[in-house]
Amino acid sequence: MCTYNISVNDSLMEEIRPAFPNEEAVERWLQQQMNIILLEFASKQRSVAAKSRTLSQRLRGIATAPKDFDYKQELANRYEA
Repeated sequence: MCTYNISVNDSLMEEIRPAFPNEEAVERWLQQQMNIILLEFASKQRSVAAKSRTLSQRLRGIATAPKDFDYKQELANRYEA
């Protein structure tokens, strides 16, 4: 797990501190809040990345051909008939 140091406004912390039984509870709550924020951000980033992919890139994972499938031969066979 990564560790980052962040600064939090002291007056805001004093406002919320009475809602928690101890400092450990505050730390757990802050960790949960950061996890939620990061999950939401990552989800938005994945959505942006998915929208930027081309149609063929998005469709590529839908079906897979057998390992020995020859795409070039398949195309040649289609247009010979």
